[in-house]
Amino acid sequence: MEDRVADLRSRWTPEATAAAVALLESRPTNFDLPTMEHGGVTYLDLRGLRVEQTQIDKAFLRNVNLRWAVFRDVGFKNARFVGCNLSQATLAECYLRHAKFEKCDLVNAHFDSCDFSQAAITESRIDFASFKNCEIRLENIAFHSDATPQAMVRVCRSLKLNAMSMGNFADAGELTYLEKTYERRALYARKDWGSWLGSLLQDLLWGYGEKPWRLALVMLVNIFVFGSVMYAVDALPDKTFWEHVYFSGITYLTVGYGDLAPVTPISRFIAVLNAGTGIGTFGMLIAAVTKKIMYR
Repeated sequence: MEDRVADLRSRWTPEATAAAVALLESRPTNFDLPTMEHGGVTYLDLRGLRVEQTQIDKAFLRNVNLRWAVFRDVGFKNARFVGCNLSQATLAECYLRHAKFEKCDLVNAHFDSCDFSQAAITESRIDFASFKNCEIRLENIAFHSDATPQAMVRVCRSLKLNAMSMGNFADAGELTYLEKTYERRALYARKDWGSWLGSLLQDLLWGYGEKPWRLALVMLVNIFVFGSVMYAVDALPDKTFWEHVYFSGITYLTVGYGDLAPVTPISRFIAVLNAGTGIGTFGMLIAAVTKKIMYR
């Protein structure tokens, strides 16, 4: 493989590289650039091309094979890539503002310190693609509908780490949730029912820590459930249903005014379960909300 890549790159003489750049810039060139057939489609064969420190703004690239290509400090503002193969290509310090990648193959592509402001990646395969120190927003990416759950786990993890490195914690939180969601789907596909059920319960409980409002709703439901159970076993004799709910609430939230107290062994046991559940869920809620506030 290394020999093959070296052979591809060795063909890019200064004259051939200049001709390729001219073509990318939509300028006329008399150089006969290579083409290749794949899947019944004719591609411009620019595999292994290396371009540095130039501007290729507003370029329109359709069916161009740029596999193993290297672009460093290249401006692609308003460029459009359609049906291009950038598998294992490297783009470092490139300006990709308003660029569009449509139906491209970005598998194993490496993006390092690139500006993706208002760029868009749609219907493109980005399995194993890595993004490092890149200005890219989740809202500008439309994931490929045919991607497998396991591939999406890797993609979301890479984008999450990039978002965290750039201080974009809103996207990092959303990507964490997507990563866990696709991970759950992968568990389902593997029929790992125990792990799948545990993941599903975490999602329903608090969205893997990214949706604390779900946990607040669960806490409210728990207070009513414990209050109803205590009312059913007559934990507080001669007290109304709402007084049982009130006792459940102050017990669940570990306030414990002491104005009401259960009298039977079973009701006291339920009260202990109530308090233990409250301590656990309330601690989780504090952790989730604190994370959201810190990362705003």
